[in-house]
Amino acid sequence: MKEKNSVKKKIKIVFEQTMTISTGIFFMIGIGGVITHLSGNSYHLDWYHPLSIILIGFLCALPTLLLEEAEGGKSSALRIILHCLSLFAIVSIAGYFFNWYTDISSYISVAVIFFVVYAFVWLSSIWMSKVDENKINKALEKFRDDE
Repeated sequence: MKEKNSVKKKIKIVFEQTMTISTGIFFMIGIGGVITHLSGNSYHLDWYHPLSIILIGFLCALPTLLLEEAEGGKSSALRIILHCLSLFAIVSIAGYFFNWYTDISSYISVAVIFFVVYAFVWLSSIWMSKVDENKINKALEKFRDDE
């Protein structure tokens, strides 16, 4: 039974991280599109960009799962730095293949978006954990009241 809950927890982590990462990327692209439009320039996405963003969200969720499972050995700060660098490598390589950038200035834009999304995902993950914690605490209080 414990193994089944472990698998469910892993699936939940991957799903939440994929959705959070993809949402953050889409939000940043939307802001960039609005800024580009308001500056009088044309902005468009190719047909495969939304799919590539969801794929990258999934690929970036996998190292997050490994970060969750890593125990001992390395300090927490070192694990977070390695996590950030591995995700940045995934985004950089995938961005090259999916033509998210074509020159150094567009690569810098992708890098800035990456770090903003990385911070957003950490903050939203903390928030979702607090929501789950509150639900558990309320359920425990209700259980105690029933006894």
